[in-house]
Amino acid sequence: NFQTEEAHKMFVKITEAYEALKDPEKRSNNAYSFMNKQPFYSGEEYDRLLHDGLYHNDPLVDNLNEDNFNNYLKTGFYFINFYSPFCPPCRNLASSWKKLAEVYNGIVNIAAVNCKIQPQFCFSRMRIHSHPTLLFYPNGKKGGVVYYNGDLKLDSLEDYIMMFLRNHMNIPTIDQLRSKDKRMAYVLGSTMIERDDLTRIAFHLNGVVTFAIVEDEDLRKKLTSNEQATVVYKYKDVTKEIESVDEMEIVEDIVRHLPKVEVIGPEKFKKIRNSLRTGSQKTWVLFFSTKNKNRLQLHQMINAFPDMNFGEINCDKMPELCASLHVESAPAWGVMKKGGVYQRSPPGADVKDFIQTATAAINLHTLSPSDLQRILDGEDTSIWVLLLAPYGTQWEHIIEPFTQASLDHLDKENVNFGIMSCTAKTAKYCTQVSYQPVVVIQQGAKRKMYQKRDYGTLMTDFIDMAVNSQDIELTEQQLLEIMQVSSRQYTWLLAFVPAGRPCGYTCDNLPYEWMVVAKKLRPLKFVRVGILNCATNPTDFCANVRWPTARIYPVSSTEHISINLQELAQAPYILEWALEHIVDSAQKLNWQVFSKKVIAEELNPTGTKKPWLVYFHSPRCFSCYEKYPAFAIAGYFLNTAIQMGRVNCISERGICQQEQIMSYPTLKLYLSRNQRQRFSTVINIPLRDYETVLKEVKYHIRKYDESLLAGIEQNVRKSIHIHHDEF
Repeated sequence: NFQTEEAHKMFVKITEAYEALKDPEKRSNNAYSFMNKQPFYSGEEYDRLLHDGLYHNDPLVDNLNEDNFNNYLKTGFYFINFYSPFCPPCRNLASSWKKLAEVYNGIVNIAAVNCKIQPQFCFSRMRIHSHPTLLFYPNGKKGGVVYYNGDLKLDSLEDYIMMFLRNHMNIPTIDQLRSKDKRMAYVLGSTMIERDDLTRIAFHLNGVVTFAIVEDEDLRKKLTSNEQATVVYKYKDVTKEIESVDEMEIVEDIVRHLPKVEVIGPEKFKKIRNSLRTGSQKTWVLFFSTKNKNRLQLHQMINAFPDMNFGEINCDKMPELCASLHVESAPAWGVMKKGGVYQRSPPGADVKDFIQTATAAINLHTLSPSDLQRILDGEDTSIWVLLLAPYGTQWEHIIEPFTQASLDHLDKENVNFGIMSCTAKTAKYCTQVSYQPVVVIQQGAKRKMYQKRDYGTLMTDFIDMAVNSQDIELTEQQLLEIMQVSSRQYTWLLAFVPAGRPCGYTCDNLPYEWMVVAKKLRPLKFVRVGILNCATNPTDFCANVRWPTARIYPVSSTEHISINLQELAQAPYILEWALEHIVDSAQKLNWQVFSKKVIAEELNPTGTKKPWLVYFHSPRCFSCYEKYPAFAIAGYFLNTAIQMGRVNCISERGICQQEQIMSYPTLKLYLSRNQRQRFSTVINIPLRDYETVLKEVKYHIRKYDESLLAGIEQNVRKSIHIHHDEF
């Protein structure tokens, strides 16, 4: 006996499934028979499927990877499929996923991640442990993520999306007509158009046209006598009766009857540019159109940016104007902004986000081939930060951090940012510099290139260092002056990069690392940093440079200290080596020294014992090398007030266990008993930068014994904001 009808139905289903599994013939026709029918792939087919994935040729499904994932999420709805191309359920889902992208194009961003070639990204970062895994982002980057656990059939996926759309879109039923000054679309009856279709139509035109349902027969007669009409669009003197029930036909019909946008020709374009160059502040957004392309997005942007001017350039009628503005295919977008600066939207960019950021980045240009060549030839003496994208390469993931870098430098009048996306015809202009996307800083004939793959913080730091610091590259004459003791006024830290030697990445990356070194050492006003790059500046001295090498030339010393940089190529390692020789103030502590000098108690405190600042570290900890300059430079300024020590927690494990060192690096200040305090104190000091260390240590020493700070205040103040005049 079954207590409910649902329980009986479930029992029947389980029985049928069990019978099917027992019968070989029925089992072969079972819905899960694909588990025993894995397709065979040749080596070529396997490689193609592995690298191309299931959606490489679908223009409506966005293919994501670790590089572009963060920049992809903006505002709106996102539905992302994490899959393996060899997973049967993933392959079965592919057709539905493509159809979903087609139906919800312009409403929901449909994307896919091939986890077979992105395993680290999927498993470690996104915590994807099965395929397919579908993640829905109802609020884009700003909100959380929802795991989809439903059926993988198209109807189920649509129902899931519609659940979110209906929460954002309410179409009211009205009993009187709205004002003619408002763009209205009257739906003649709630059953005339399928509910889901109507929701999608209203979503496409959200903010552009207001939808309302008319059920009242008298109100319907006021609108139209056409019994075949399903929707009536009205705005001022325009009335359009639409008889279709197809959602895209209705959208296109309404868009065709929206107010026309001003057409821009060559003469009008010149007037706009001249106006912006002579003080006009209002941005112009340019829409590059072509025949039979829907203008829906144009009207969506007009609604999103009501304070901007919009113009349309028809590339079928004015191909020369489009070509001069670097538009190869339409539809496309461009922005003319303050100062007459023009920027074209990169392919596949979020248009709303592009307009918003491009308008603010008034120092960011889209460059023509002639503009780029003029800059690379050194004819422009201002600083240019260039993003060069050779033809056929992926560079979309670089745009957002590059644009942000341009926004960070708006206050620098002599710093300009430029983007050159090379086409098949202009490929040589990019490949003369690099065959891969690259960021270049060009000032006259001098050029610096960013060689790393990290286009986040490291790239913006590189730009900031290159723009804000003096040039550290040396000429042969400058080098000879440094090597003469009589003319040397500073301690010099120099790098020598060989030319034509197979040191590969180390040599390519060393100029960047040396910029980091120079930035970190700026507080030390007696130190100067330089680099002789024989690859870009060959001199007679370069014949002696066989390996990448660093040298320290102390002031008033005939000797120098040298080290091979092949195994010491990153800035944190270089800085530790250099600071040990330049400001050698930290004593290496073992158990005997630590117990006698640091933590030993005086029976009768004399007040002459200085506090100890001790740096606990491990040679296996990269962060310990990164934070060591903060400790060493702060110690240099505090040298008369405290004693400095270092403890290697690998070789001196007993000290670190006693002091309860739980993480590396750790910085502790040891204050022994004196007349002001009856007990010894140990204080943890944060290790963010040398200024923080200085501030924290001085605060505690001031309370402990203010006389210890005598003589260091003035030197610290002078050094905090010193401008470094590196060659």
